[in-house]
Amino acid sequence: MSKFWGRGESDEEEEEQTSEEEEEESSSSGSSSSGSSESGSDSDSDSDSDSDSDDDGPNKFLAGSSDSDSDNDRRVVKSEKDKRMGELAQTAEDIRNKMKINDWSAIQELFDTLNQRLEKARKFIQGSQMPRVYLRLLVDLEDFLTDKLQDKDMKKKMSASNAKALNTMKQRLKKHNVQFTEQLAKIRENPDEESEEEEEQQASSDSDSGDERDAEERKQGQQQAKAKDKLLTMDPKEITYEMVARKLREIIMTRGRRGTDKQEQVEMLTYLVQVSKGPAQRFEVLAQLTSSLFDLNPGMKGHLSTGLWKKCVVNLLEMLRILQDNPSIKVDDQMDAMEERTEPPAEGVEVKVWGNVVAFVERLDDELFKSLQVIDPHTHEYMARLKDEPVYLALGTKVLEYLNRVGDTAGAPKVALRLVEHLYYKTDAVYEAMRKLTTAQQQAANVTVPAEGEEGEEAEEAAKVEVLVPADYTMAADCHELMHSLVSAIFRSGDERTKARAMLCYIYHKAIHDDFHGARDLLLMSHLQDSIQHMDVSTMILYNRAIAQLGLAAFRAGLIPEAHACLNELYGSGHIKELLAQGMSMGKYHEKTPEQEIAEKRRQMPFHMHITLELLESAYLTCAMLLEVPNMAANPLNPKKKMISKSFHRIWDTYARQAFTGPPENVRDHIMAASRALAQGDWSKSYNYLKALNAWNLLPRKEAVLTMLKVKVQEEAVRTYLLAYASQYASLSADQLAGMFELPDKQIYSIASKMMIAEELAGSWDQPTRTIVMHASEGSRMQRVALQLADKAAVLVDLNERALAYRTGGLRDADDEGGAGSSRRRGGQWDDEGGNGRSRGGVRLGMGGRGGRGRGDRDDRSDRGGMGGRGRGMGGGRGGMGGGMGGGYGRRDGGFGDRGGMGGMGGMGGMGGGPRGYGRPAGGMGGMGMGGGSMSALGSLRGPRMGGDRERS
Repeated sequence: MSKFWGRGESDEEEEEQTSEEEEEESSSSGSSSSGSSESGSDSDSDSDSDSDSDDDGPNKFLAGSSDSDSDNDRRVVKSEKDKRMGELAQTAEDIRNKMKINDWSAIQELFDTLNQRLEKARKFIQGSQMPRVYLRLLVDLEDFLTDKLQDKDMKKKMSASNAKALNTMKQRLKKHNVQFTEQLAKIRENPDEESEEEEEQQASSDSDSGDERDAEERKQGQQQAKAKDKLLTMDPKEITYEMVARKLREIIMTRGRRGTDKQEQVEMLTYLVQVSKGPAQRFEVLAQLTSSLFDLNPGMKGHLSTGLWKKCVVNLLEMLRILQDNPSIKVDDQMDAMEERTEPPAEGVEVKVWGNVVAFVERLDDELFKSLQVIDPHTHEYMARLKDEPVYLALGTKVLEYLNRVGDTAGAPKVALRLVEHLYYKTDAVYEAMRKLTTAQQQAANVTVPAEGEEGEEAEEAAKVEVLVPADYTMAADCHELMHSLVSAIFRSGDERTKARAMLCYIYHKAIHDDFHGARDLLLMSHLQDSIQHMDVSTMILYNRAIAQLGLAAFRAGLIPEAHACLNELYGSGHIKELLAQGMSMGKYHEKTPEQEIAEKRRQMPFHMHITLELLESAYLTCAMLLEVPNMAANPLNPKKKMISKSFHRIWDTYARQAFTGPPENVRDHIMAASRALAQGDWSKSYNYLKALNAWNLLPRKEAVLTMLKVKVQEEAVRTYLLAYASQYASLSADQLAGMFELPDKQIYSIASKMMIAEELAGSWDQPTRTIVMHASEGSRMQRVALQLADKAAVLVDLNERALAYRTGGLRDADDEGGAGSSRRRGGQWDDEGGNGRSRGGVRLGMGGRGGRGRGDRDDRSDRGGMGGRGRGMGGGRGGMGGGMGGGYGRRDGGFGDRGGMGGMGGMGGMGGGPRGYGRPAGGMGGMGMGGGSMSALGSLRGPRMGGDRERS
């Protein structure tokens, strides 16, 4: 094999062939220049025939090279130990070179490489002494880091990434050098002196052969394994406080590193809990054990298993017991867990320990929430998991009591909010059932943990862990008082987000207990509806849930407009599942990224917290029906003129287009069938359709709600009947209405009076005869249709003529000719060239009365008359189509009209009066018609393009 290939062989092959190579090379150093792959020779296989030849050929160029000159030299083969040490020294040198240019990003990467190479070289190191080159680098790096941290100007000039790497190295080096404190101190005292252990290792490494080295490595590995388990095999009485503290620091340092066995750490910490000395050390070990148990979570997509969750609860309850029995122990999450302690603190002396019980409680709540998200709600496993909720409430209450006792105003609101989020959606019946479950668990043992099983049965062992509610926990008898006390505590010292979530939970709680007015007042006073769009997504979801329950509470109370206002935006959006976090729906034209899907899945509410969507749909569509059917009866020609619910109209149009309508099957079918029956005046049939909905079975007071619903249907049926058929009567008897709709006389009187006040019903009460006398001021249906047709035809003709004239230039020509051409046609035929000025409707459509005093000097665009004066028209009153036209088509301001423009066409409805065409409310049948604002606005928009011809001419 070529010498170039020979150099690429692996280290293992070189170690196995070391002795053989030395023998063959010593015997054939001068005689042979070729060698096989087994001998590891440095010369090529083709050099046998070329060595004795002339200087021609390839060897001629290699004659003076160092490789050809060293063919007869002895090749030096390094052992694996020397190679590992050489790599370690080279990496240390690279770090020193990067220190010269202050490149901390590179130093951070090389420091990781150095530690990796140290792990490979440790099997060749006897004892616990580290290589001197490694320790000297740590000393130099620590001193260099200290100097750079003191140089403030240099830190300002550093880039962001370099400064971040500097801070990272500061933290890592501080933790890393703790384990080498004594050895680094010796290096600082004698920087140039070699350690005795290194000299012995060097002497033994030179004298040992490869086989002996392998045997020694195996022996050292066994010794290290024994040393590793030494603490486990010792008598617990012989284990000291310092030994436990040292082992705990070692576990903390290795936690999170790549290749660390997390399960092994948990087992070691579990053993340290048993052999710990003193309550403070026991608390520290329990805190680290709980954190390590959380590390066993498979990832963000998964959740902590039930058995591990219960173990964490057991540990946290034990930590709380220690804190309660030892007031001198203070928990501080800013405490350095790596602080070295050799002796236990004296009894009664205040001692600070690392830990954060608030973070533990929040993490347990998150893991419980995630597990309920993924467990099938229709299984016994889900119900069994829900039984752990009283345990969590007991734990949270104990933590809250501890925080209040030590005066922690920052952590107490966080824990109180977690408790509120477990209580706010529970009705009185559910809360009472939870109290009974708590009492039943308190009768059993406080905490039961069975004996550990064999290896490989971890899942079974975890499932056997049973945690019961502590016997000293007392659950409040009244859920309302408990909620009020927790929310009050949050309002006293919580931050803005905590207060907002607590307020929304309280609103939700009041709404499900039928306190609509109290919940509404809280929402209005908090002004959350103004700032909710600036909050996080989970708070927005909670807001949507509170609004949904507020709408249901209004519906149960019979407040139909308020219920519709609450539910309209939720249901009308078409994404009610996403808004309430109760499901995911994929849109046709919107594809979600995997990250968006994962984030949305994390926000989903557990099944037992869902608001029934069928009940929401039933309540919303029922409210929309009761509001929209009378509204459509009031506007028969244009049902969408004053639309209240777009969703209802969309479903109504779809239902009306169906060729065949079968019996109702779902919620929408029932509501549409009830709406059609109500529009026809059959309130009994409409109520029966509503009563058949299955969603009402979910209501706690079903009979009361159905009774309320029946009364509402009867009332709206009366309104619909009066709006649709009042014009057909000269008078209506109140007794007859009461008999038709099975309502009391007082209720009929109230409904009719409200309609009269709102000008929905043109009539008045005749008290002696108990009848409603109708005012025959409204036109027939044919009259209304005719007026509507006239209105549309007039607008269409006018716009077509103006568009044609503007396109052909006839408008300006007509102005120049002084009334000839098209303008004479308009002025002469319609305005009679300045005569009495009959209205446009009078001549062309036969709808006007006698003409007014319009001047019409040149054509229909004259100063004031043009299109007619003050003819009466068919609508009665003063106006009609004449006066409503305003000041003709315009004179001097560039618009369509002098003072009204086309807005004056509002007079076509019969309410026009005066030159502005607004229409007076004194009479007539057309309302505002097309006038006033709408057409006047049209004239002002089109004025810049089509006006101004009069003045230019």
